[in-house]
Amino acid sequence: MSKNSEEIKKRMLESTEFKQAFEEEKSKLDLADLIFDLRNQTGLNQTDFAKKVNKSRSTIARIESARIEPSLSTIEDIAHSLGKKIEIKIVDNVNV
Repeated sequence: MSKNSEEIKKRMLESTEFKQAFEEEKSKLDLADLIFDLRNQTGLNQTDFAKKVNKSRSTIARIESARIEPSLSTIEDIAHSLGKKIEIKIVDNVNV
């Protein structure tokens, strides 16, 4: 485990506020990674992917860099444009 990982784990145990903020940020990054992975699966660059899913290239870039959180309807639009569907799950919170 890296020194950063150890420090994060320690701070999460010490502060519920830090833990909540970390988990929120991790969720944003996970969503950004998901959209990035979807685009890579298509083999398209951001411009061509944006055209395919009827969004602007800057919107795709901001989603992939986690600078914005796309709405559920935007995620649905992207999924439907790729012939996919959205599945949402609520799962038990597992302590890190």
